[in-house]
Amino acid sequence: MIRAAVVAVCAALVLAGCSDAPPEKDDRLPDLTLAGFDGAEDVDLGDFTGPAVISVWASWCGPCRKEMPVLEEFNAAYGDRVAMLGIDFQDTDAAGARALVEESGVTYPLVTDELGDINGEGGFPLLRGLPYVAFVDEDGTLTHVEAVVIDSADELVDMVDEHLGVQL
Repeated sequence: MIRAAVVAVCAALVLAGCSDAPPEKDDRLPDLTLAGFDGAEDVDLGDFTGPAVISVWASWCGPCRKEMPVLEEFNAAYGDRVAMLGIDFQDTDAAGARALVEESGVTYPLVTDELGDINGEGGFPLLRGLPYVAFVDEDGTLTHVEAVVIDSADELVDMVDEHLGVQL
């Protein structure tokens, strides 16, 4: 009798958790304020809208070092139509990060996320390795997030078209 009752309770608990609809995924930017890089203005991601491309990078990341000049090339050509934002992610080497920014000539806004607050928040997945690129539409929705090294400004132009519907 007790065994039947336990089985019935377990079955009821399992069925109560079942639903036809998958849980809603939060595809918005997290409501976090990240400190401006090297004393620049802070950015509230919850208020950030696009069309925009967000690059998640760190100074210790070899592929990020290769990619940053490409992102700056894109920014110089298309920054008036598609905003850029860089997030220096879990990077404890402030001097190395500053040196990388200077070497690569980055002029688009940068923020720091030393503690990794964006990791798994809002539309960001758990970030495993870098670099990541995220595409933000005019409503602040993340339309696509991907771990990828962007090799050319033309490649990013194609990605912006695909993920934001903006033809450059």
